Amino acid sequence: MKLVFLLVAFVAATARAESPSDYAFGVPITPAPGATFQRVAVPASAYEGTSRRDLTDLRVFNGDGEVVPFAFVPPPAPLRERPPAVSLPMFPLYVDRDRRNLDGVALTVVRNAAGTTISVNTSDGEAAPDRVLAGYVLDASAQAEPLAALTFAMPDTPGVTTLRMRIDASDDLANWRTVATNATLVDLAYGGQRLTKDRVEFTPTKAKYLRLSWPVGSPTMDFKSIAAEFGERPIEAKREWRTVPGTKVADREGDYEYDLGGAFPIDRIGIELATPNSIVPASVFARNAPTEQWQPAGSSVFYRIAQSAGPGSAAPPQGATDITSPPISVDGAGRRYWLLRIDPRSGIGGATAPPMRVGWQPREIVFAARGPGPFTLAFGKYDATPGALPIATLVPDYDNARGLSSNFVVGQVGERVALGGPDRLQKPPEIKRWALWGALALGALVLGWMAWRLSKDMSAAPKADEHSAESTTIVKRDG
Repeated sequence: MKLVFLLVAFVAATARAESPSDYAFGVPITPAPGATFQRVAVPASAYEGTSRRDLTDLRVFNGDGEVVPFAFVPPPAPLRERPPAVSLPMFPLYVDRDRRNLDGVALTVVRNAAGTTISVNTSDGEAAPDRVLAGYVLDASAQAEPLAALTFAMPDTPGVTTLRMRIDASDDLANWRTVATNATLVDLAYGGQRLTKDRVEFTPTKAKYLRLSWPVGSPTMDFKSIAAEFGERPIEAKREWRTVPGTKVADREGDYEYDLGGAFPIDRIGIELATPNSIVPASVFARNAPTEQWQPAGSSVFYRIAQSAGPGSAAPPQGATDITSPPISVDGAGRRYWLLRIDPRSGIGGATAPPMRVGWQPREIVFAARGPGPFTLAFGKYDATPGALPIATLVPDYDNARGLSSNFVVGQVGERVALGGPDRLQKPPEIKRWALWGALALGALVLGWMAWRLSKDMSAAPKADEHSAESTTIVKRDG
């Protein structure tokens, strides 16, 4: 029986609860005092020390070495913003009173030191008489984003004024495309009260010029100003960045390899070009391991353009910096190895690889601060199983639409330290598994031997009883 107990103790030891030493590395977490839940961004050192691209080998331990429950915070929905409205230069269009609309009217823009002017001519080239206001041309050439609405500063006119107009867009003042038809403005004044509809929305449109027009003879409005509104644009999320050196691929002109040192969730890449006025078409590829095939991750034209000197100047303005290409979006999250393939026609090559800047949005976790501190975020275990709870299970009243409340305190992480060491990233030795199977097999043999002995003893007991009864009968006959 003692051997059986030893076997049971061995099996229990192999199935014990996890401890920090089961993981390769860890970082200490300094929690905010008095908070039940702590929110922590996964540090770069965790991506370098994990054995899983999806971070399923993460654990959080308290000061007693006990696992505490945690969950991954779902990434927030992309934020969007609306740029402020901009007042557009406006030019009134006057036509002959007998003309019904602006069809057949040619517009010419002239820009000089004195400003910008727009001239109106009839189709035969003669100047149109300045008699009736038939519309406006708005100069939107300085705007880089599509226009989505116009807001009008209404004139101070008494009574009731309703104006229906058409809005057209053009890039050359010759070819026009309709943006809105029957756009209506209303300005009602009565009894000291005023009701105004001074805004017109339309499909976001990118154009240098907008033309507002209405039929000749319609009530007109001499607008004080016209402001352009823009559509919503995404707000670039905060990212972590690092610069990675590369190495030239032997016998492959224009190919450079980069090792990020970990499975970072990369979604942005930039190339640092050493020489001004470089324009480099290139493609990027990624893979998980050196033995895998390269997979396309994105392509773009990277550039670095020197700021040119102004007219009559021998040098660029003081403090001017070169114009560089923005980082590009790539599809290679969680891949450690990257390849940059430069178009040889760019003239950029050589033995020195251009540094690569990579950016990622760190994942976040939230954990329950159960037990004493200090807490440890552990990672790096070859045979780890997923340990995170669904966030709706961990956090009461979690709302998928609103996400995690901003009042969750943020814990601070320290520098990476070794726990069980790098050996935890390797496949465990087979001897442990075979020892476990051997122990189980030996236990089965012992139990079988014990059952055989018990069965033998039970079968021998009736024979002993029969012999005893027979002896007793003989004694009675002698008497």
